[in-house]
Parts: sequence; C-alpha cells; structure tokens
Amino acid sequence: MDHAINLAKQAMEMTAIWQAARALIQEQLAPPVFDMWIKPLRLGRAEDPQRIEILASNDFSASYVRDHYGALLTTAFTSALGQGARLLFQVDPDPPARQVEESPATPTPTGARFGVDGRYTFENFVVGSCNQFAHAAAARVADAPATAYNPLYIQGGVGLGKTHLLHAIGNALLRARPESKTLYITSEKFMTQLVDSLRFKQVHNFKENFRSVDVLLVDDIQFIAGKKATQEEFFHTFNALQEANKQIVISSDSYPGEIEHLEERLRSRFSQGLVADIHPPDLETRMAILKKKAALEGMELSDDVAFFLAEAIQSNVRELEGALIRVFLLASLEKEPVTLSLVRESLRGTLRRGEPRLLSMEKIIETVAAYYKIRPLDIRSSKRARRFSHPRQVAMFLCKQLTKASYPEIAREFGDRNHTTVLYAVDKIASSQQVDVDLEQAVSTLAGMLRK
Repeated sequence: MDHAINLAKQAMEMTAIWQAARALIQEQLAPPVFDMWIKPLRLGRAEDPQRIEILASNDFSASYVRDHYGALLTTAFTSALGQGARLLFQVDPDPPARQVEESPATPTPTGARFGVDGRYTFENFVVGSCNQFAHAAAARVADAPATAYNPLYIQGGVGLGKTHLLHAIGNALLRARPESKTLYITSEKFMTQLVDSLRFKQVHNFKENFRSVDVLLVDDIQFIAGKKATQEEFFHTFNALQEANKQIVISSDSYPGEIEHLEERLRSRFSQGLVADIHPPDLETRMAILKKKAALEGMELSDDVAFFLAEAIQSNVRELEGALIRVFLLASLEKEPVTLSLVRESLRGTLRRGEPRLLSMEKIIETVAAYYKIRPLDIRSSKRARRFSHPRQVAMFLCKQLTKASYPEIAREFGDRNHTTVLYAVDKIASSQQVDVDLEQAVSTLAGMLRK
C-alpha cells in the first residue's frame, strides 16, 4: 500500500514538474511554434530523472522535437527538477483523439469567444503609473466601442501587458454584449489564414469573416511590415470596419511611425485614433503584480519576498510571473513556506542580479548635467545656446543608447513634442563622434559613469 502511495505521489510531482517545464519553454518560443510542437506532447513514464519519456503523436513529431527542441526541453526539465535529466522521445501508444478542423481556410475560431482568452480580464490587470493611460483607454473602448478611440493603438515592449488588455476588452464586451462578434487574432495568424484562403481559393470567406466582426483585436501588428499582400488585405479590412462603425484595437512593440517597411497609408490610419503606450512597471507596480498573481494562485506572498523578486526582475511582467510560478512549484514540492531562502534556491542561476539594471532617463539627464556643470532643468529647457543645446543632444543620444525608450518617449522626457528633434540629436552625436575626439571621449566617459 505504501509503495502504491509513493508511486502516486511521485507521479503527481512529475506532472507538476512537466507543467513547470512547459511553462518555461512557452516563455521562450513564439506561440505558433509552441502550439505546434510542444503543446501536443505528453509525459510518459518518469520514475527516474534519467529516463523521462516524452510522447509525441507520431514518428516524425518525435524525431523533429528531439532534433530541434530536445536541448530546450532538457534544460527546462533540469531547471524544474533542480538536477540533470535525460529525455527519451517516443511515439505515444495511446494518443488523444485530435479535433478535426472544418477547413484549413476558416479564419475565425469556432465558439462564442472567437479567440478571446477568459483568463485575462480588467479585474486581474494590475494598474500602475506605467500603464494607467492604456488601461483607461482600453476600459473606455470596452464600455463604448466605436464611439471613441477608433482605432485604439496600444504600444509597449514585450511582456508588459498589451495582450492582457486586448483580451480584457474582449472579455468585458462578451459579458456586456454577448450578441456582439468580438475577434482576437495575432497579425501572424491573420497572415497565415490569408495565405490559406488564397491557397484553397476561399478569399471571399476570409474577407467575410473578418469584415463581419463588431470588434477586431489584432496583436503584434508590427509583424505585417514588409508583407505586401498582408498589408493590402489588412488595409481593406481596416477601412471596411471603420466605414461600418466597428471598433478596431491594435497592439505593437513600436509606435506607428517607427515600424520599418510599413505602408504609409497604414501608418496614417494607425495614428489617426488614440496611441496609448505602456512602460516597464516600477518597483511598486511589480510588487503589486506579484501579490495579485499569488492571490490568484491561492498563495500568500510576504512583503520581503515580493520586494526581493521585484528588485531582481525588472524587465517585464511575463518574466516576473514566470519566476513566481517556479517559486510556488518548489514550495509545493518541498512542502515549505515561501521564504527568501527558498526563493534564492528556486531561482538560483536565473536571477541576473549581476547584470546592469535599466537606466532611467532622469538619471542620464542628471549625470550629463553634472558633467557639463549645468542644471537638469537647463537640459530639459528649449534654450538654444550651445552650452545648453550640446549637453541636451548628448543626453538624448545616451537615452537612446542606454535605455529601451523610443524616440517619442525621449522627446516627451525632454519636454519636446516633436520626436524628430531627438532623431536629429542622435544622428548628429553619432556622426560627430567619428571626427571629434573630445566628444567621443566625453560620451565614453558618461556611458561608463552611467553603467557603474
């Protein structure tokens, strides 16, 4: 009896480790890749870490996953287990029944949700100064679609909450207007389905499905750049929906004016509505996100642990939540409370505390002002005297080089509404360094001071 209980317990633990390994991999792969190769895999026999069976639906899938993603899976298992692992890729002797698709060219997901993920709502979105404007705009669109902010363009870096807001809009609309047709789709899937519709001669169905929606939510629009046929079709879809007074919401990691190889007519249409940006969360918001995520998982997170994690992981929300999941997994397996020592143990090797943290533009302005013996206020001013304008251009150049801020964000930090001023400053300092040894030395010195 005890042996049977131990085996059952071990099986439960390995299932949890498998789920954790999949979560780690999902963070590193594009969604279409993960859905195609990793999501269908199942965990087979796993009594011994040196013999963990990974089951695929057929010989081709098993060999392809082994050759292309075997190292990634092994690393994920090693991280989740806390020790080395050896994976065996085999054909699943009892594969689950696969869902039959109606047609490869059917662009709209079946079911009432049309691609909207019920997990992401306004209620579980943590609002801070970094995303308050975008959250308010999204909530307004959900409350009254096609009456304001059409299109709504949400800009922000990877893992900052753009996708969450798109799904939150969809979920709010589904609750308030269940009869409306709300469709969420990534730009990559839009392109794939367009190609399929051309291949299977079902372009009419493609157009009808996308142009008959009440609300269209398109994620990562930057990926249509350079795709002429996709841009052409999206342009006509955009126009058809706007003419029919339907709501369009778009997300991107860049502002419309910064997406290279995007047709000017699309750039113009994306900019004609409201552009709302999301910035990396500050320390307090990161702590609030951790607390919220812990509460949703039914766990309690102390302030010191939340502070430690929020200080250690500053890049994006997705990485922050991934770290928290790993902590909870280890706590569950070890049957221990979540303490600082357990956090350090579970994230050993993944916390990059030794890396330089992202600089703030405010810090750069203060450092440059001190170096040139002027006030930060002078750098942010519009004074044209060279003793002010030159340090201002250097500060703009360093902001672009040492932060992830976009040209419009830098322009706003310097009190200048026109981002072309920043473009000019960055280009001028970059070219002048080639011939001005003193300037090159000054920029190098300042960069060294800021990286310390």
